[in-house]
Amino acid sequence: MSPTREDRAADGGLVIGRVRGIDIRLSWSVVVIVVAVAWSLADGLLPEFAPAYTTGEYWFAAALLSIAFLVGLLAHELGHSLVAARENVVVDSITLWLFGGVARLSSSPSTPQRAIRIAAAGPAVSFALGVMAVAGAMVTGGLVGVSLGWYGAINLLLAGFNLLPAFPMDGGRIYQAWLWARSGDEGAATRKAAAVGHTIGGALVVLGLLEVLFAGAIGGVWLALVGWFVREAARAEVQRVVVIEPLRHIPVAEIMTTAPQRVLADGSIQSFVTELILGGRHAAYPVVRADGSVVGLITVNAVRALDRDAWPTTTVGSAAIPLEQLTVVAPDANIADLAAAMERDRDARALVMDGQRLVGIVAPSDIARLITAVELAGPTGAAIETVAS
Repeated sequence: MSPTREDRAADGGLVIGRVRGIDIRLSWSVVVIVVAVAWSLADGLLPEFAPAYTTGEYWFAAALLSIAFLVGLLAHELGHSLVAARENVVVDSITLWLFGGVARLSSSPSTPQRAIRIAAAGPAVSFALGVMAVAGAMVTGGLVGVSLGWYGAINLLLAGFNLLPAFPMDGGRIYQAWLWARSGDEGAATRKAAAVGHTIGGALVVLGLLEVLFAGAIGGVWLALVGWFVREAARAEVQRVVVIEPLRHIPVAEIMTTAPQRVLADGSIQSFVTELILGGRHAAYPVVRADGSVVGLITVNAVRALDRDAWPTTTVGSAAIPLEQLTVVAPDANIADLAAAMERDRDARALVMDGQRLVGIVAPSDIARLITAVELAGPTGAAIETVAS
């Protein structure tokens, strides 16, 4: 599956490790994949093509193959992610879930050429794994040979399936980037590619349901679900473009709260609560030194996490979120880039600074109101149907 900025279906999951700063997560739905793969192999394919082994040997091989399958999915997503990092695109995490894997990005490729390289990297890794496994199967035999043959075939199938021009799958992203390179209009290219993805997703749903009805194959259910996911993801991408593109032309200065109320770093939390939180209307305040230099940001949630008995002796500066951990943006930056930067921490605010001078603050609610206004100004529901026709 292609990396995406907007897909929320695979969010969360258990963090099992990090690779070059990228969180690797496992969704609970991976259990479905592991059980389905192991069961189909141990109870069907392996005994059929490698007879004369014990049940325990079949299940042992099936268990190893199901784990190897997940490793292959991870390698596919790492292909996307490591190339994305090389292309200066920030990768937050990789999540393995019911439909494979998703690499979550917090920024986008700046050119169509970079987008093509990122999208093509995943299938290239799967293809390489497939070729190596098939080569291994050709020089071995028995249960090992059959296992390698299956693993090679499934990775080659994964590479081919992901290259379908069904945006936002890998092939669809390559198609979108090609259109973008031709026209120079990323938004129009995304809408056209999403229309194709929407159509192909619908076809996959129909094919999956027909497979279930006429062949009784359980694999048809998975195909239909993948088709549904592709359709919804394509629609979400169009909605993102319709909303995000206008935001690229609006500077942060248009929505920031100017001259935000500041809090001195050496003041106590007790005084802060008494003088500002109880009578104020904000949930976060910039923290400054006596000379006006910015130290960080103090939030209501940060205060709530402190022991109340420690309020009189705890300084605001020590409880504040340090400046280096905050989103800091110039007043002439665009709202789209700011929204992407603030996605990681919805509790914090962005500080707007003109050089070393604090000129404003932006809350997530400020961006949310603007996005709502853009959505109301331009209906997105008919966007795909209009392009498709």
